[in-house]
Amino acid sequence: MIACFNMKRVARCLYLIVPLCGLVLSFMTGCGGKKSADEVVVRFRDPGEKQFPIKDFFQIDRNVNVRADGDYFMSDVSDAFFSDDFAFILDQRQAVSKVDLKTGQIVSQLHQIGRGPNDYLNAMNLTGDDEHLYLLDMGGKSVHVYDHDLNHQDKFNIDYMPGPSSFTKIKDGFMFLNSFENDSIGLFVVTDNRCRKTGTFLKKEPAQEGEDDEMNFFVINIGKYFIPDSYGNVVCHNPNTDELFLYDGKTIWKLCQIKKDDSLTGTPGVYIKQVFTFNGNTLVNYFCGKGACYALFDKNYNLIEEGLGVNEVPFFPICQEGNKFITAFISDDEADNVQAQIVIYKTK
Repeated sequence: MIACFNMKRVARCLYLIVPLCGLVLSFMTGCGGKKSADEVVVRFRDPGEKQFPIKDFFQIDRNVNVRADGDYFMSDVSDAFFSDDFAFILDQRQAVSKVDLKTGQIVSQLHQIGRGPNDYLNAMNLTGDDEHLYLLDMGGKSVHVYDHDLNHQDKFNIDYMPGPSSFTKIKDGFMFLNSFENDSIGLFVVTDNRCRKTGTFLKKEPAQEGEDDEMNFFVINIGKYFIPDSYGNVVCHNPNTDELFLYDGKTIWKLCQIKKDDSLTGTPGVYIKQVFTFNGNTLVNYFCGKGACYALFDKNYNLIEEGLGVNEVPFFPICQEGNKFITAFISDDEADNVQAQIVIYKTK
């Protein structure tokens, strides 16, 4: 992560937010028709000069100017959680800000990097529920618990995971992406509400005789790889292979694999940024050299729309909570006394 300390920065274009709702229950009905999951391949391609028609699917729910006359500074957003009229934002300097969405005021802020009992070393993701916020500290192998006033409440140890690098809150606990899977701890780890392991999936197969026992390495500095619903179901994106899996609270199974097609063969630097689902559809957000691109597929993985993101900063994440989605960017308008903007989107 890059620390950002200047309150006024060079103008950044609005990061295209593509909201996703409906989520897993509708997605379960579109698992490839008569094909088995191993045969379902979703292919994205070079969109040419087309632009993704965001206004056909999504609209701005709220645009909040974050005031610059308070005691706190907020840099670019890395992750976010919503609760009523407040947004809790983890920024790139690893501060957590509580923003009043009615006034745009940062009412409190947490920034406690260190090695003390309540400090964190490398804050990666932020999630929450009706009463608490949860902050994943990859470096400290722990999850910190706060109330909604940012008071420290508890700390859960997760040092049994070699590489916890992304997580989400589910109905009865948490689900983690573990970057260093092995034959004991898999890529996806499910825990109870105190982060005690209850399940682990996609374990690494032991190397056969004569094969190298290499470990996949994919540390997620900023990323959201889970789409949960309120029933404990989660769509899980494996960033190593770009496969989608569905966790139903007990088991996990493969839905599809996403690949680039021949139109992008030989194009350097092509990679998938994030994958989402809404209303049974699948949305692939990818980078192809021209910038951030989008490909939207129906429940049978037929292409509906594709195109370039308009005026988008390609390396910043989409942050989602339920059917609301957020981006924040530093303002360059010196006259309006605004240090940043928060834009929240919803589906039409």
